[in-house]
Amino acid sequence: MIGALRIWEGLEAELGCRVGWQQGGNLSLAFSEADLVARRDWQRRAVEEFGLDTRMLSATETHALIPQLATGRGVVGAMYTASDGKAEPARATRAFFDAALGAGAAVCFGEPVTRIDTSAGKVSGVQIGDRLYRAKTVVTAAGAGSAALLRKAGLSLPQEFIRATVARTVAASDQRIPACVSGQQTGIRQDVNGAYVISVAGGEYDLRLDSWRHMRWYEATRKSNPDAARIDYLAPLKRLLPGKTTSPLADFPPSRDDARPEPFRVEQARREFAHLFPVLADLQIETSWAGIIDVMPDVIPVLGTVDGISGLLVATGFSGHGFGPGPMAGKVLSELAAGRLSPVDISSLSPMRFERQ
Repeated sequence: MIGALRIWEGLEAELGCRVGWQQGGNLSLAFSEADLVARRDWQRRAVEEFGLDTRMLSATETHALIPQLATGRGVVGAMYTASDGKAEPARATRAFFDAALGAGAAVCFGEPVTRIDTSAGKVSGVQIGDRLYRAKTVVTAAGAGSAALLRKAGLSLPQEFIRATVARTVAASDQRIPACVSGQQTGIRQDVNGAYVISVAGGEYDLRLDSWRHMRWYEATRKSNPDAARIDYLAPLKRLLPGKTTSPLADFPPSRDDARPEPFRVEQARREFAHLFPVLADLQIETSWAGIIDVMPDVIPVLGTVDGISGLLVATGFSGHGFGPGPMAGKVLSELAAGRLSPVDISSLSPMRFERQ
């Protein structure tokens, strides 16, 4: 993530377009002494082990930093990293896509890869429909679809799916909050147009016919964080019912996942947003959408090579925090694909770590 931050700082100049990059910092609010203890531990590690500029703020300093944050809402302090930033996912994705086209990449847009072909312990290409595209190196970065592709290639990856809901208010350009703010349950950031993007931590686990496949891997995660995902037992039936669709972000069509936002999650996020920022409580929710988060049992990404299958690279399982480190993950993969070493140590992110357990 530290490496990614350095890339983000120069990304607009490198790509030649705006991606909404703003280095306004990240503020994690504390509401109890236990919260403060946990954040002090994070802050100590951030400074001592990684040299970050993370510091603790008192309640008074927190309100001075964010004047819109109301007093009397239980905030006893915060952890603040001034060097953190934010960008617009739709703009950044489009910018990378256009840059790839400009560099000569060929694209099969909207067509799913159905199989990764291997032969004699080596990658030989990918199958798209009835066409085989031959390649000596294949990068599997298919989000929640990665596990199914890798399983056909011989790697069993215990990846699961969480459906997360996000909402956006109408713009409030007269009230600027540069920092990203984490409340008790809700993440809040203001976009380049002045609207607030809000989302509640966690999401829905939609029961599937093959939900049993990786059940054992998630027992410890469920016990340690039981509120992280609500099991939706009726999900298979709901998929048969017509649902409202939201306008696509940027000019990319909606995915085949048909991920539908949960209204109660939108209301949860709206309530906490209004509680923390009553001066913004009258802002209406303009739209909401949902997406599929590719989750791993240890909630950290899978990144690197696959033992026994030469030429196969994997980047998936970012567990809801993939956008920020994304540029550095891309840099790592490009170096590996070119036959060079990773610029950072990724040994703890190996796709093989679950095979060894």
